[in-house]
Order: sequence, then C-alpha cells, then structure tokens
Amino acid sequence: MDSLPPAPPADYALAPGDIYPQGQRQRDLCATASHTDWLYLGTLAVLDTGAIWFGSSATVKFSSNVPLRFGGPAMIGVTWGATIGGGWLALPKCSPTWVGETPREGAVRAAWPLALALAMLAGATAPIVNGIAIGYDLPFAWSTLEREMHLVTAAVAGFGGALLPYLIPPRTWASALELDRLRLGTDGHGGLSVGYSVAF
Repeated sequence: MDSLPPAPPADYALAPGDIYPQGQRQRDLCATASHTDWLYLGTLAVLDTGAIWFGSSATVKFSSNVPLRFGGPAMIGVTWGATIGGGWLALPKCSPTWVGETPREGAVRAAWPLALALAMLAGATAPIVNGIAIGYDLPFAWSTLEREMHLVTAAVAGFGGALLPYLIPPRTWASALELDRLRLGTDGHGGLSVGYSVAF
C-alpha cells in the first residue's frame, strides 16, 4: 500500500514554481502593489503645480531677497524630480498570478541603477521645466552668474528630488518591498525561517 510522502522539513523555502502569493498577508500586499497609487501621483501633481506657481510669481522673480529668488528653482526641481522618481515607484509592482522572488543564489536585480538613471533624467530636465515656468521676461537685475546658478539649483534639486520617493515611498513600492521580505524568509507552512549562507 502506498503512503503519503513525508512532510517537508521545517526549513523548507518556497520552490521556484511557487508563483502565487502564499497566505492572506501576501495576498493583501500583492493586491495593494498591483494597482497604481493614484493618490501619490495626484499629490505629486498638486505639488508640481504649487511649485510652478510659486517659482513663476512676480513676488519671487522680482524680489530683492536673493535666497527667495533661488527658492523657485529649488522647489520646482525637487517636485519635478519627485514626480520623475515617484512616478515609476507608484506604478504596479506585483501581479496576483505571478509573484517574483529573490532566488536562492541571492539578489540578482538591483533597484539603484534605475533610480540613478531617473535621478539623472530629472536633473537634466528640471532646468528646462524651471525655464518654462519662469518664462523669458527675466528681471534685468539678475546677473549672468545668478541666471546660471538658477539652472544649477534646479538641476541639483531635481536630482535629489528623484531620490526622495525612496524615503517617502508610495504604497505600491512599500508593499512590494514588504512582500519580497516575506517571501524571502517564509517556509512551506507560512512561518518564518532565518538562515545564512556563506559564499566561497
């Protein structure tokens, strides 16, 4: 008479074919990560509008206060960069029918190359957005150095702003990271296992 196979050991990890969320917690995280975070994108759009309004206002452009005049390009750069970097993070990051996971060999994909590329894109385009926002009727009191530094300020702020969404992430990105952490350390019974590996 045939008997059932033995139960898997306690340190059993997810097999490569386990492509569906395991357990209610993983299903909830995947459901959150599988839909675009429209609230986050809408908030970024409102911040962009506010920064452009502030930077293009005559009160800021024609102010005698130099730090206030640089506040416009800085705000436009930060919000534009956050829109570039956060826009990608707010897109769907999970599918209920296919949940990727880190293989046993370790992480084979890194998020930093794309984050750096988007930050460079934001830094390159923020001066253009700032130039469009403030218009061509620049005050004659602005020196050539100040006009150049407005471009540099917008570029640096755009680069930094694109990395800001990693500190304040949208729900899609945060849920995907939590799901990856759960799947990295789960066993076949839904519990957590802790282990280590040595490469030589």
